[in-house]
Formats: sequence, C-alpha cells, structure tokens
Amino acid sequence: MKNKKFNKKQRKMQFRKPCKNQGKKVFVPKLRVFEAFAGIGAQHSALKRLGINFEISGISDWFIDAIECYAAIHHERDEVDVPENKKEILDYLKKMTFSNDSVRPCNLDRLSEDDLRNLYRANKKCNNIGSILDIQPEDIPETDLLVYSFPCQDLSTGGNGKGMKKGSGTRSGLLWEVERLLKGLKKLGRLPEYLLLENVRTIKADSNIEDLNQWLSFLESLGYQNDDCMFLNALDFGVPQDRERAFIVSHLGTKLNIPEKIESKKRPHNYRFESFFRNNYEDPVLRAEADIAQLNPTPSRETMWRINGRELNENTTVRTITCNMDRTHCAALFPYNGAKGNSYRRPTIREAFLLMGFTEEEYIRTLGLEFSYRKMNKLIGNSIVVNVLVAIFDLMFGDKYRKRKRKRRGFGKKRSFRSH
Repeated sequence: MKNKKFNKKQRKMQFRKPCKNQGKKVFVPKLRVFEAFAGIGAQHSALKRLGINFEISGISDWFIDAIECYAAIHHERDEVDVPENKKEILDYLKKMTFSNDSVRPCNLDRLSEDDLRNLYRANKKCNNIGSILDIQPEDIPETDLLVYSFPCQDLSTGGNGKGMKKGSGTRSGLLWEVERLLKGLKKLGRLPEYLLLENVRTIKADSNIEDLNQWLSFLESLGYQNDDCMFLNALDFGVPQDRERAFIVSHLGTKLNIPEKIESKKRPHNYRFESFFRNNYEDPVLRAEADIAQLNPTPSRETMWRINGRELNENTTVRTITCNMDRTHCAALFPYNGAKGNSYRRPTIREAFLLMGFTEEEYIRTLGLEFSYRKMNKLIGNSIVVNVLVAIFDLMFGDKYRKRKRKRRGFGKKRSFRSH
C-alpha cells in the first residue's frame, strides 16, 4: 500500500520543476501543452516569452512547410537520428497524412529522398502526431492546455462563406474533429484543464453563430465553463498591425473571466519604428530582402498602392497580414526604388515576422529552409500575433507555472564604497 502511495506521488511530481527561493525549495508545476493546427508555433513563442515552465507534449499538423518551419524556429538545436534506409523513413511517415499545399494530401513516394529526410527530422523534433483527421484520443499525450486555431478559410471574408457546420466537410468544419478527440479524452479521464480557441471575427457572424453556440454547448456538456468571446486587435498589444481575431478561453469547472481582465493588458498605440520596419538599404541583407518583396510597376500594382500605400515613418501601421500580400488588399505597400526600378514593395518576411510578434532571432532561424517569399508569406499570414497570446496566457496562468528567478547572492543590496 505504501509503495502505491509513493508511486502516485512520484507520478504527480514528475511534471514539477524544483527551484530555490529564500533558502526553501519551491516546486513550479509544468504546463503540458498540445497544439492542434499548430502552424509555426505562435503559442510556443508566447509561453517561452512569459517564462512559463512548459513543455509542448505534442502538435498536430499536416502541412509540410509549417512542420519544417516550426522545427526551425523552436527546435533548432535538437538532434534527430534519421535512418539511412529510405524504406524505414517512409514506413514512419506513411503512418500519417501530409500535404504540400495545406489543401490536399500529397504522395510521399513522389518526394525526393532529401525532402523525406527533412520531413522526418522536423516531424520528430516537433513531436507531430499527424493530421487532426487521423489521430485518435489515445494518441494525444497528457495535456493541461489544448490550443486549437482551426482553419479560417471558410469563415473569413476572403473565403466563400462555406462555414463550419458539423458534417459540412469544409476546412473550417475541422473544428468538429476536436469534438471527437475531446469526447475520447473524456472517456479516458484525460480532459485538458484549459482550452483556447482562436479564429477570425466572423466566427460570430449571423451565418456562423448557431454553429459556434453548438460548439460551446458541447464544451459545457463536458464540464467546461466558457468565457465570453473576445475580439482582440494586435494594435492594442504593442504591434502596429490592424489585425483583429476572436479568442475563447474554456476552463474545467469554473470561468476564468479573462475578458474582464484583458483591458489591463492593452497598451497605447505608441510603436518603436525600428522594432518592426527595416529601411536601412545600405545593409546588403536588408536591401536583398526588400528587392524580393518588391513588385513590378504595373497598372494593377498602382491600384494596390492607392488602397494600401504607406510612407515608412514613426506613425506607420499596416493592415492585416494575410497569406498572400500580392492581392489588391494587402497589408501595406511602401515606395521603393530597387531591383525592379522605382515602384513599391510589400513588407519583407523579416518585417512580417516582427509585425506578428515573433523575434528577429526566430526569423533568422528560418533562413536555412530557403523558402520563397510566397511560402513564408503563407505561413506567417496563417499565424497568431504572439503579443496577444502573451497577454491571454499571462491572465490565464499568472505565476502558477512561471519559472522563479534565483536571487544571486550579493545583488540587490546597497553597497558602500570608500574612496581611496
């Protein structure tokens, strides 16, 4: 009997991290996170920035570019042994479904051996368990927080308004795969304590509200209490991008009332230009990036300029960064005299990363992928502004999972010095 109690205690403590505080041992619990529809891992970046003691227990994604970008940003130093045998690599990868374009499955047999090795390595680094359509509840590791930023294409104003109705087969309808997984986790006695939904504002449009309410009622049937839907704009969280998204926090047992507290996290619209924009064209790297972002001077681009034109100065803000910044309504166009003559340029990918709240270091880690502007634009446009997630997670968890900083002996005390 004693051994059983001891083992139970051991299991409970294995997710706690010890540290010292004023001579006493303090144990900080570890937040276990599962990222469904993970993308490039904005949630990962936000938790790390907050100093949360966390681990990503697993992710779910099928888009090869996103998986490789996630691995580059968050697992740069991780080592993975890739089998020499191509058949062994394929045997592992074929247990999952992958996509080259995030729309339809791809045939892994048509990928080069180098591409297969890169995917194998990235998938292992991220602990990706595959497409949301393929995974089973028992595949999901023990999790405290499940974040699900399901596809917005059929909800957004740029889509065809197909919606997210259960059984519709739309990409936005993949939300109901999360229902399947949560039902299974309920049976296993492993429901996550916290849930966070993120999507576009039109999730609450008249055409979608019935489906959203059905979803929230389902969560309540499992024992979750849902906070009111929050519409949060990146402009209010230290980022000069007019990007509004919907967020819903759900918690087992009690409401967290995050919407009532979120106002305290908003900031004045004062932005440091140099934190987001790079117009030092004397720098050959920045010049090359600006050339890549430049558009040819055509009549259609003149129309784009009239709609999206911006001067680069201390008051510059941009529209929402989308997956394709060569559309009529893009985030911004700036005057630029570069490789294509005197015309306009879009934000560079470096700037797009910064405008989404990622760090310059995180952007630099992606350079080894050698992805095109279009590929990187699609990935960053589908992500979430890190600053907004930082504010939400800070209110959700407070100091519960925050790492304690050790006090260094001799620091923080006043010292007196004699003159000699």
